Amino acid sequence: MILNEIIQVIHPLQVVGNTDDLQGLDIQHLLTDSRQLGNAPEATLFFALKTHKNDGAKYIPQLVERGVKAFVVGVGYQIPEAGDHHSGSRKPAAGNHNQKPAAGNHNRQPEAIIVVEDSLAALQQLAAYKRSLYTGPVIGITGSNGKTVVKEWLYQLLKDDYHITRSPRSYNSQIGVPLSVWQLNEQTELAIFEAGISEMGEMARLQPIIQPTIGVITYIGTEHGENFPSIAIKRAEKMQLFSNCPTIIEDPTHQNIRTCAAVMRALGYDEETITQRILQQTHETILDINLSALVNNVRYFRQLLSPTTLLTCMVKAFAYGTGSVEISRALQDCGMVDYLAVAVADEGIELRKAGITLPIIVMDPEVAALDLIIENNLQPNIYSLSVLDDIIHAAEAKGLEALPVHIKIDSGMHRLGFYQEDIPALIERLQQQKAVRVASVFSHLAGSDEAQFDSFTHEQARYFQACATQLQSALNYPIIKHLCNTAGIERFPEYHYDMCRLGIGLYGMSFLQMPATGCRKPAAGSQALDTRSRQPDIRNVCTLKTTILSIKTVPANATIGYGRHTTLSEPRQIAVIPIGYADGFDRRFSNYAGEVLVRGKRCPVVGNVCMDQAMIDVTGTDAQPGDYAIIFGDQLPMQELAHKLNTIPYEVLTSISRRVQRSYFYE
Repeated sequence: MILNEIIQVIHPLQVVGNTDDLQGLDIQHLLTDSRQLGNAPEATLFFALKTHKNDGAKYIPQLVERGVKAFVVGVGYQIPEAGDHHSGSRKPAAGNHNQKPAAGNHNRQPEAIIVVEDSLAALQQLAAYKRSLYTGPVIGITGSNGKTVVKEWLYQLLKDDYHITRSPRSYNSQIGVPLSVWQLNEQTELAIFEAGISEMGEMARLQPIIQPTIGVITYIGTEHGENFPSIAIKRAEKMQLFSNCPTIIEDPTHQNIRTCAAVMRALGYDEETITQRILQQTHETILDINLSALVNNVRYFRQLLSPTTLLTCMVKAFAYGTGSVEISRALQDCGMVDYLAVAVADEGIELRKAGITLPIIVMDPEVAALDLIIENNLQPNIYSLSVLDDIIHAAEAKGLEALPVHIKIDSGMHRLGFYQEDIPALIERLQQQKAVRVASVFSHLAGSDEAQFDSFTHEQARYFQACATQLQSALNYPIIKHLCNTAGIERFPEYHYDMCRLGIGLYGMSFLQMPATGCRKPAAGSQALDTRSRQPDIRNVCTLKTTILSIKTVPANATIGYGRHTTLSEPRQIAVIPIGYADGFDRRFSNYAGEVLVRGKRCPVVGNVCMDQAMIDVTGTDAQPGDYAIIFGDQLPMQELAHKLNTIPYEVLTSISRRVQRSYFYE
């Protein structure tokens, strides 16, 4: 939507700045959180929202410096004096003549300031207008809980038939709803939006923004009900969302599956298709990924760092098997991550195509992909002079200057990177050109998760610091230093430097929960898990589950599976589950080596794990076909599976086949 059209919609009290030049500006993004500014600042309109905790206006100077041109502010914002680009002085916006000038000096000033009575009301008004332009079906969901689950279920059931625009995460608030609705575009064929309220009168403001054609009510209880006199009044408030809605769906049993089936009927699906889709979703091997837990884990590691220390999250290898696009979106949305890192260019290009705007480091850049790296605004790792020369030549050929690159130091891993004796030649080459600019210098710790290697870790840090200092002293601009991985973040705060890299910790792995000897299988006679007093505030993210296909009674002396390696000593109840080594369920779990959870009880694997199936002993569990079998999750940690295989959790997680369905949800 062009800026001039936006101005006409929100009816400002005053517009200040170069409006003639900017009225034709194509606004693609609305921003309320300065931390989530993407790669198109010139196409971003910032709404400076004022709450009892914060004032968005104070972030305007830094957003101006980052390229944002247009801002919506409420009455009282101090507008820059015309022609004053250095003093930091301001004049009051319309309606306020007593407020003192804001402190601080800034070299640049906003190009357009749109003054409104209330910036939040203006945001909502703009979103309502955007909704009025869309004529397709809109599913509006409200309730005390279950909104996000139903939304994500519907998305999974309908995504093959519709181009769907849906609320990101749990964007269901007075701010989240308009930001969600703004995503409606020409490709949208179906919209699914959540609406949550915390006090009286809020739903009346959300109704014209969503205007659902199909309404869904999940469970309404006492949760978040402190501002409502009774559940009945709370329900009446929520029902305002459906004041002009022709179809309203509420399942009195509050079963999400039944609710989704009713929505599909309202969209015109026949019963056979509905049944088939739901069975497909509920009776397959699924990797459930709890994005709320992921964000919690980011917050845990973020709080171990100083406020000025940056955070890079590793999303290589399909985000360790969990799905790079969805994980990256969650990391970008949470506002606590500064960089993402991938292994190869293709991974970064996939993220860019999916709309990920965070800076992305390519750790293993291929020479053949350098042009694509540049074209997709990716930042390559430089680990040799030859790679440096290749990227310089590629950048120069495109007429670029100051392309961000990252310098890898080999401090003892002996994999990739520069030795200290290589630094002078590296500096000389960097000083001879302008095509690239060093964004960071970094190295990898070889044994930060194992106390027995602590002296080597300190040696690595000293070596890295010497190399980084030598490089920094030769450059006339600051560069970021980073060394610590997940274990390093927890165990070596003295080496956090300017940035840290978070990988397996995203998924609930913590050094404080690892075996005493690291991630490897403990020695005979040792405790399986270290019992340290300090427990991290970290949660499991991934649950791998499948369903029981059949159960039969197998007589004594019968053998189970290929190779006849398991012979039953007595009759047993043997269940078949549709997961095998082609799905990532390791064959080494065969013949009682592995266990799965059924109805909260551990059931051993019997016989050899097959390519697509495995057999488990469910005797005494009262299990039935259709019951879930948990491969790993909250009660059966991934670390335990890794110990049994004498490997690390990384391998267990990344081994999960792409044919296993990934299901994402926020709590």
